[in-house]
Amino acid sequence: MLDVFKINFPSFGKLTEKMQRNSNKGSRLHALLLGIVFALAFCPYSGVLFFGMLIPMTIASSSGLYLPVIFALATGLPVIIIAYLLAFSISSIGNFYKKMQTFQKWFNRLVSVIFILVGLYYVYIFYLKGL
Repeated sequence: MLDVFKINFPSFGKLTEKMQRNSNKGSRLHALLLGIVFALAFCPYSGVLFFGMLIPMTIASSSGLYLPVIFALATGLPVIIIAYLLAFSISSIGNFYKKMQTFQKWFNRLVSVIFILVGLYYVYIFYLKGL
């Protein structure tokens, strides 16, 4: 997240091209699969958070059944708001995109620093404090 290490992930280009060709047939399953591939390609952090953290938390407690619903609303609401804003301000897309790139860069850095600090805190609490 800090862009210290560059990791080359496998490309989904061939898969999405094949799915687009097949989606012309009008199958809802193809549209769903294409949407899943695009969602994971554009925001892999959401997949990691959902399957790596949220599902185990949901299984661990009985009140955790609300967590996927809250996660879906919290991740979907910004997309809906930005789509609405873009639909009504087409003339300033370039400026908006540039601002969003700057925001994303700094927000990724902020979140990565928070993750590192929380990780160091847990290392201190569970490993170093017991020594």
